[in-house]
Amino acid sequence: WEFASVWPGGFVRSVQARRREQASGKCIFWVNTDTALLKGSTVSPIARLMGLVDVANGATPRVAPSQAAFPNLDLTAHLLRAPVGSWIGFDTAVSFGPTGVGLTHSVIHDIQGPLGVVSQCLTVRPADGAKATAA
Repeated sequence: WEFASVWPGGFVRSVQARRREQASGKCIFWVNTDTALLKGSTVSPIARLMGLVDVANGATPRVAPSQAAFPNLDLTAHLLRAPVGSWIGFDTAVSFGPTGVGLTHSVIHDIQGPLGVVSQCLTVRPADGAKATAA
């Protein structure tokens, strides 16, 4: 699955992804990147992980990006341990409320199993009169 098939930008083109959609707003996916977080530097496994977790909000949009903008206003991660390996797995659900607020929540995994969660509070803004609510 290509993030660039849904989203523009250089960052999404740098991410390799394997994805299985389960339902509207729910998917399981794994991501990896060969792009260094800091060019010429080796970073910790946690720093590398944090460079990837923001992709959760774009992996299973409730509506097409042409219908609404739904950027995250914040991102909170709780980790049990440092990740092992280069691929990071996400079990992600996205919800939109009736008043323009949404939530993306993911359990994150590595090759050894669950290692934490990440949640993103969203602002949902319809594009030029489009309806952004999703069933």
